[in-house]
Amino acid sequence: MVAAGLVVATGLGVAPAAADYGGGGSEDGGASAYVEYAYSHPGSSGTSMTPTGANWPAPTCWYEPAYKPKDFEEYLRAHNYDGSAGADLYEQYFNETDGKYHKGDEGAWWELTVDLDREDLSCAQEYEPYQFIGPDFPQPPDVEVFDAEMLAMFAYERIKLPAPPVDLKPGADRQIVNLETLASFGQDLEPAWVTASIDYLGVQLAATTVATPSRLTLSADSAHADPAECSYELVAAGGGYTVDTEDAACNITYRKSSGEGTYDLQALLTWEVAWNPSADPAGTPTTALPDGQSANDIPVTVKEIQTVVR
Repeated sequence: MVAAGLVVATGLGVAPAAADYGGGGSEDGGASAYVEYAYSHPGSSGTSMTPTGANWPAPTCWYEPAYKPKDFEEYLRAHNYDGSAGADLYEQYFNETDGKYHKGDEGAWWELTVDLDREDLSCAQEYEPYQFIGPDFPQPPDVEVFDAEMLAMFAYERIKLPAPPVDLKPGADRQIVNLETLASFGQDLEPAWVTASIDYLGVQLAATTVATPSRLTLSADSAHADPAECSYELVAAGGGYTVDTEDAACNITYRKSSGEGTYDLQALLTWEVAWNPSADPAGTPTTALPDGQSANDIPVTVKEIQTVVR
């Protein structure tokens, strides 16, 4: 996935340096200094969402809007030192544009960005460090260009999910042998979302990625639990989602005391994720993304009730 190892391949012939992304170095991070983020609650606190299933086919190299033609010329001139790679770059784009740098043309210079966490980085050497893109200058073939789907990826990585708010009955510290372990939510869960948007150099894009809680799975880390695992579909309740397993067909039952220790009961919450190309969390989802997960390990004390039969 598009991750923290992002650099801009400037083509100046030096080792790539870590880019100062995310609102000019804000703690949100991001793929561009010009991407802004809006968060729901939940969505802004908790644990980063863990994707399930196959790896997300995020790009390794892509272009982002970077300079107006005049600013691009000034940038190149500032790095035009005799004998330097910057001088080669200056000469290259001076010659390609006859010294005009597309001044007067509608569009902008886009910069090649690379995710260093990917295995195959060959695209960083295959593509030009800068491309002028505009209505009369189409994007280069076979390479990603900053778009709404990419914003959805960045938003996905910034969603933080709460741990499943599971309450047990009987309580976790007083489970009883041969008595069903019932579970409910101490509070209804709302969908979590993050909106990523950019409005820079004529590029106006937004995407909102929404994670909706859908299923709770309880897994008992014990050979003395019957069954060892149960899953429950969440129920919509007043704008949120909840669960109550009192009448469920499956509930974990411990058959042996935990003695002086505890059993680990894992509560795993699955979140269905989708995105839409707007800044509206209620917008109609266009594409499903990999499910997310959040988890909570609950130490469970199981006791035996002694009965005397006369």
